[in-house]
Amino acid sequence: MAFPAGEQETSGSLTGHILAQGWTETSAERSRGTIRVVIVMAVAMVLLVAMSVLVVLLANDAFSDATGALPR
Repeated sequence: MAFPAGEQETSGSLTGHILAQGWTETSAERSRGTIRVVIVMAVAMVLLVAMSVLVVLLANDAFSDATGALPR
């Protein structure tokens, strides 16, 4: 059910009441949120790459030990 824009929200829903307040985000709030997301994603990527390199190095050592370190 749609409500006219000029009237107060009267459905009795708490969510509807909160949304009817009409709070807007400022540009600075969105910018900070975006920067925070980019930083978290970058840190996550660095950690994933570091763990991948560690797994590859450990697996390489394990295979070298298992095969008796064949000469090159």
